[in-house]
Amino acid sequence: MKISISVFTIFISVILLSPLTVTAVEKSLLAEMEAGIIEVAEKASPAVVSVSTESISPFWRGKLEDENLPPWINDFLKSDLGSRKRRSAGTGFIISPDGKILTTDNVISQAEEITVALNDGRILPARVLGRDEIFGIAVLQVDAKDLPYLSLLEGGPAPRRGSWVITLGQPFGLPTSAAWGIVSGLRRTSLGIAPYEELLQITAPVNPGDSGGPVLNIRGDVIGIIAGTYSGYRELECDWNFIRRFHRSFPNAATISPGQFFRQSQAHGIGFAIPITLVKDIIEGFSNGTPLKYGWLGLFPASIPGRPGVIVAALAPESPAIQAGLREGDMILNIAGRPIQSPQALQKLILFSPGGKELTIEIERDGERKILDRKSVV
Repeated sequence: MKISISVFTIFISVILLSPLTVTAVEKSLLAEMEAGIIEVAEKASPAVVSVSTESISPFWRGKLEDENLPPWINDFLKSDLGSRKRRSAGTGFIISPDGKILTTDNVISQAEEITVALNDGRILPARVLGRDEIFGIAVLQVDAKDLPYLSLLEGGPAPRRGSWVITLGQPFGLPTSAAWGIVSGLRRTSLGIAPYEELLQITAPVNPGDSGGPVLNIRGDVIGIIAGTYSGYRELECDWNFIRRFHRSFPNAATISPGQFFRQSQAHGIGFAIPITLVKDIIEGFSNGTPLKYGWLGLFPASIPGRPGVIVAALAPESPAIQAGLREGDMILNIAGRPIQSPQALQKLILFSPGGKELTIEIERDGERKILDRKSVV
């Protein structure tokens, strides 16, 4: 059953007859806005799922090798508690009636076992159809049919600064929760959330457990995937039962609080989402069993404020960039006739260039322009 959500239009008009007066028109507009938000949230919620993972080896094993560690730490690392499975959870949402689920890569990274809790109460094992660490998404598969699912944005108006958004997630392990806000920024970069970033900035709150949840427009189309907050928060759930067992088993460490292990997010209502238009081809490739292969040039770009083009800051050994004749300090002006204005633009163009494709690169070197014709490879 495909979830379709009717279009609703919201006009907000503020008419102040007195500080304590609300007109009938205002009441009607507020009621219409409320009804629209409720409609989107209620119709989309059945397609939102909880994604739970178990990792056999805790993340700290093999990393704590200091011989000067307190004895209780060494005892803990050697104990059954220290090697116990770790559990974490995030959010995902169904994108096809046959059980394909979209989430963020960080929710399932290092997972040995993945289970999905559906809205109807079923808990099903899931397998990974594909992970994309560059853009930070993952597609899972559960064995089920005729599931409710959400439609990814297909054409139509693209998100703009000020567009309404409704988000659904499972913060702190709570059942599906809704939040409401606006798109407050576009194409945000350098946040440390994913290797390639061109993110939507949203005002809807983002909390631990929400990662992987859908960001919807007012028609109920998915326009993004919740990815993180301004503080660089990534999905890292605190297993409180584990903390309690830890304190009971190692009383010498009982004065250590969870806050000393986990950094608290300092974001204030600033969340980020991966635009669905940026990763739609990747999602379709995983779903169809034909994952995309990325191009690779092998250079580290940098920008100079106020100047067009991108500087070659460093080159990877034996890379296609070196084979093409690029040198450190070259200014790349355009590739395949497309002006390169930023490192992100260069990275995106190369990533989506098929391996072996011939690219014409125009550079500036020592004040002179040059043309290089070579191939990028995967």
